[in-house]
Amino acid sequence: MNHWKVQNPRQDLSYEIAFTQAYRAALKRYTHPAEIELAMLRAQYPAIMHPIEDNDVLAGRVEFGLVGYGIQGQTGGTGYYIDEPRVVQALEFAEGNAKYREDLHDMLTFWKARNTYNKVLRETPAELRAAIPTEQWKTEPVAASPIIRMAGAYIDFDKLVRVGVPGLRAELTALLDTAPAAGRDEVLLRCALGALDVLCGMLRFYEMQAREKAADAPTPARRKEMEDLAAALHELPERAPTSLLAAMQLCWLYGVMCPLVEFGRMDEYLGDLYCHDIDNGVITEAQALKMAQTYFYLIDALDDETDGRVIVGGYGRRNPENADRYCLVACEACRTVKEILPQFTLRFNKETPKAVWDAAMRCIGEGRTFPLLYNDEVLVPGVMKAFGVDRARAETYMPLGCGEIEFDHYSFGSPNGSVGTLKILELAVRGGYDPIAGGYLAPKTIPLAECKSYEQFLENYKTLLHYFIAAQAHYEKYLYESIGQMHPFLMVSMLYDGCMESGKALLNGGCRYLAGTMELYGNVNAANSLAVIKKLVFEEKTVSAQELVQAMDDNFVGHERLRRMVLDVPKYGNDIAYVDDIMVELHDWLCETTAAQADKVGLKSYLCVNINNAQNTTLGRWVGATPDGRKAGTPMANANNPAPGTDKNGLTAMLNSILKLRHDNHAGMVQNMRFTRETWYNPDGKARALVDDYFARGGAHAMITVVGREDLAKAMEHPEDYHDLIVRIGGLSARFVALKKDVQQEIYNRVSY
Repeated sequence: MNHWKVQNPRQDLSYEIAFTQAYRAALKRYTHPAEIELAMLRAQYPAIMHPIEDNDVLAGRVEFGLVGYGIQGQTGGTGYYIDEPRVVQALEFAEGNAKYREDLHDMLTFWKARNTYNKVLRETPAELRAAIPTEQWKTEPVAASPIIRMAGAYIDFDKLVRVGVPGLRAELTALLDTAPAAGRDEVLLRCALGALDVLCGMLRFYEMQAREKAADAPTPARRKEMEDLAAALHELPERAPTSLLAAMQLCWLYGVMCPLVEFGRMDEYLGDLYCHDIDNGVITEAQALKMAQTYFYLIDALDDETDGRVIVGGYGRRNPENADRYCLVACEACRTVKEILPQFTLRFNKETPKAVWDAAMRCIGEGRTFPLLYNDEVLVPGVMKAFGVDRARAETYMPLGCGEIEFDHYSFGSPNGSVGTLKILELAVRGGYDPIAGGYLAPKTIPLAECKSYEQFLENYKTLLHYFIAAQAHYEKYLYESIGQMHPFLMVSMLYDGCMESGKALLNGGCRYLAGTMELYGNVNAANSLAVIKKLVFEEKTVSAQELVQAMDDNFVGHERLRRMVLDVPKYGNDIAYVDDIMVELHDWLCETTAAQADKVGLKSYLCVNINNAQNTTLGRWVGATPDGRKAGTPMANANNPAPGTDKNGLTAMLNSILKLRHDNHAGMVQNMRFTRETWYNPDGKARALVDDYFARGGAHAMITVVGREDLAKAMEHPEDYHDLIVRIGGLSARFVALKKDVQQEIYNRVSY
C-alpha cells in the first residue's frame, strides 16, 4: 500500500521538510484550524503532483509525502501525519549532507507529539482505554480496536460538474455576505474560497504542462490529446465543464485535493456530457473509453486497496438514460484496465438494461472480480429501515471501502472500530481471560466450565459483546469530536450537504447525518462454536466443558477424536437449521445491540458491518483454537461466508444459508462467491442461473471471482508467471501473488463451484 504509481518518485524528503516548515509558520501566524489547513493545502499542492505520463489523457498523478495532510492511511495518513518508520529509514540509510540529516531529525521530533494520530491516542479518555487499550490489532491480541481514520467521504461530484468552480465561488461569496446574521463561521467560508484558489493554481499548473507536451508531442494524435487537455484545463477556472474531458479533469483534481479515496456515482456525474459529446461528434467512443481508462488508472495509482470505489447503476439517478449509456463505457474500462482498482461497483435493479448486465457479466467472467454487484430491490428497502430514512434518501446509498453503506454527499459513517466476535467468544469460554495475552481482556464472567446451561453461557457471551460494542460506539463519537475540532476538511465540506449553508465543517456540526460504523470479524466461526457448545456440551453431554477447553488449550493436539466430533457438528453454510438458526440469532442480536448505541452516544445511526477483508486472517492470528475445531492462529471465515471447507452441501445449500440473514438492520454485509471457469462458462448456464435465483430470492450482494483452483496452486508455486491473477479477498481485490502467504492459503482453501 502507498507505493504511488508514478514514473519518477521523489528521491529525497525535501518536500516533507518544506511542508514541516510551512506548518510551523502557519502555527505562528494562525489560530483558526481552517486558516492552518488552507496554508497546508498551499504547501501540498501542486508540490506532491507529478507530470502527465505518456499515455495519460488526464492530468494529476500524485505521490503523497511521508509527512503531509490526508484523510486516512491511503492518502498518507489522517489529518497531519508522519510515516515515522520510513522517515527513520531515510534518516538511517538515505544519502544526504549534514544539514539534510539535521532537518530529518528535526522533522521527526517535531511531528511526534503534533501528528493527528498521536494526538487522538494521547487524548483518549481513560474509560475508553480500559476497554480498548491499544490500536495495534495487527500485532496484539485484542477484542476491539479503534481505527483512526476518516474514511469514505462521498462528495457531490454531480454538483461540481454542473456548477463548476465559478458556481462554488459564487455560492460561498453569497453565504459569506450573510454570514454574521446567519451565525456562519466567516473564517471557514473565506478559507474555502482560498482553497478554490489553490485548485485553480493546480489547473493552471497542468495547463502549462499540457501545452508544453503538445509542443513536444511525438505524433499528431498525441499533440491533439494534449491540446484538448490544455483547453479543458484553461476553461475550468472560469466556467463549469462543457465537455466530458473537462468534467473528468475537474473531478479528479478536486478529489485529489480533498483528498478522497472514493469517486462516486460516475455514470450520473459524467453521463450527460458523455452523451452530449458523442451525439455532437465532439469525441469518438474510442476517445471516451481512453478517458475512462485513464481515470481508472489514476485511481489505481493511489494504491488504495480497500477503497477506490466507483459506483454505477441503480435507482435514484437524476439522468438514468444518459447514465446507462455511460455505464457501458465504464464497464469496458473495467474490463480492459486490468488492475485491482477502482473497486468498480454496479448497483442494479429490475430496470437495469440487459446490455449493462451482460457487460458486467463479461467482466466477471474474464476474471476481473468486478463489478461488485448490489441489488437495489433488496438494499433500498433494507437501508430505509436500518438507517431510518425515506425512499428518496435510501436510493442515494453508496457502498464505500470494503462494503459499508452511507448516503451520497449527505451522511458520513466512517468505520472507525472493529470488534472480534470470535475473540470475545474465546474470552467468554474462560470468563474474560485471554490465554494468548496471559491476562484478562474483559470483565470477569462465569467461565464455560461453570455454566449450568447453554443459555447461561450465551448470556455471558452477549454481556462481553455488549461491553465492547458500547465502548466502540463511544470511541466513534470521540474520534469525530477530536478530529473535527482539528480539521475542517475544507474541500470535502464544500461539497457536503449542509456544511457551507450552516457555516460549519464536516465533522464539527456541518454533516447533516453523522453516523457511525463498526466492523465485525468472526461471526461465522462464533456461530459454529456456539453450535458445538450447545450440542455436545449441554444437549448430548458427550463432551464436557473441561474437556473442550483443555483440547483448545492444547490446540487439539492429542485430542483428534474430540476434534473429529467437533468438526462433525453442523456448520453454517449447508442449509442446516440447527446452526443456521444460531447464526441468524447472533447476527440479529449483534445488529440490534449495535444500533441501540446511536442514541446513547449522539449519532444519527450506529450500525455494524460484516464485510471482512484480509483481517479475517490478520485478526485470526491472535485467536487461539476455538470450539468449532478451528486451530489457533488460523484464519476466521471471511465475512458471512462459510468457514473454508465447511460448506459441503453445494452452492444451492450455501446460498440458502446466506439468504436467511436480514439486510434491514446493518450497514453492509458482503457475499463472496468463487466459480471455476469451467462452471461459469458451462453451456448449461447453471452458474448464472443460480446467481440470478440468489438475487431473485433476496440476495443483496455478490462479489464473484472466476478463477481456476489450479491457477491458484500454480501461482503459489510460480508467482512470477501469474502477476495478472486477481482475486477477491472480501472487501477488496488484490493481485494474488502480492498477498501474504497465509492469506493466499486462506483464499485457496475456499470452496469453488
